[in-house]
Formats: sequence, structure tokens, C-alpha cells
Amino acid sequence: MYIWLTGASSGLGAETARVLALRGVHVIMGVIDMTNAENVKESILKEIPIAKIDVMKLDLSSMASVQNFASEFNSSNLPLNILM
Repeated sequence: MYIWLTGASSGLGAETARVLALRGVHVIMGVIDMTNAENVKESILKEIPIAKIDVMKLDLSSMASVQNFASEFNSSNLPLNILM
């Protein structure tokens, strides 16, 4: 299962990403702050070495960012099962 999760670079979003990864979900983190998101990803991978997590730049307040994200995501050929 693939879940695209926004706001996963801190707080509740980061914890949601961790719990989903713990349950075997492939998490695609759409985030503004790539540095924090990479730190969250590394933290999750330390706890769950087999976790599948991708980090992609996404600023929902910018239509250009949304379009770039959508284009990059479509190019990945990954399915999208749930958007959170």
C-alpha cells in the first residue's frame, strides 16, 4: 500500500509516517522542509530498517510546487492508495 502524507516533517505528521511505516506502508512524504523530512526519514529508518519512505518537495500554498510534485510523482509510476 502507498500513502502520500503531507506535513510529515514534524509533529503529528512525522508520528503518522512512523506508525504507517511500522505497519509496512510505503510512505511518500510531501513536505516543505526537506531537511526536517530527511531527519524524520532517517529516524524512522533507524527504528524500522526495512521501512519504505520517499521524501518529495511539496508546498501546498504554491500551485507551481503542487504541479512539480504531481509531475514528479506521476513519473515515479507508483500507485497512490491513500492521501492524508
